[in-house]
Amino acid sequence: MFYVVSYDIVDDRRRRHVAKYLESYGVRVQYSVFETELNDQQLAAMIKGLKKKIKKAEDTIRIYPIPKDHRDKIVTIGTDKGSFYDKDIYIVG
Repeated sequence: MFYVVSYDIVDDRRRRHVAKYLESYGVRVQYSVFETELNDQQLAAMIKGLKKKIKKAEDTIRIYPIPKDHRDKIVTIGTDKGSFYDKDIYIVG
């Protein structure tokens, strides 16, 4: 499933740790927004890791599932940093 992950992290250090962690799962498309393609196990692992990196009383992370048949409805104005997800082929490094 395709997911959009957004975050609002108060502390700079925690924010950097969350961003670096999310880079291992997907592509940063805005400063606090990532796009990623995950199966259920990967999603669970990502969520578990994110919970360890934030302070729940101060920070917020939101994860939005985007069904495959709705990806063509995503509108980008300006530079499209996540466009490679439009294909059914993914490069994993």
